[in-house]
Amino acid sequence: MTPIPYVPELHFEQIKGWLQLWNESMTHDALPQTGYIIPGRAAGFLYRTDSSVALIENLVAAPGMSREERSTYVDAIVAAICAEAERLGFKILLGYTQLDAVVKRAERFGFAHIGSNFHLVALPLNAAKGTGT
Repeated sequence: MTPIPYVPELHFEQIKGWLQLWNESMTHDALPQTGYIIPGRAAGFLYRTDSSVALIENLVAAPGMSREERSTYVDAIVAAICAEAERLGFKILLGYTQLDAVVKRAERFGFAHIGSNFHLVALPLNAAKGTGT
């Protein structure tokens, strides 16, 4: 049950299918190259920046597993991403969620819960023509 590195050509379609079950669409170029997967079970990604901060995101598990199985596999993915972020020299690993269960998992891994009422905003850059006001 050791996570392996994500290889887009081998794993993207499986991850895309899992995310679609949560009504999330995903394109091939939206996932970073740094990710881990336990094929048929779970996956997650490290979004690297050119600063000392990285993001952990797109944690997803296959349907049909018990809560305990899902937790075990996702924990293994989170551990692999945390280790990779540290190996790469990042000083802070951020994540965001609206799910209390994800906050509890993060706290088990040593993450600090920073606040509530988090809002995520996104700007599709190829369509942005406004003035920003």
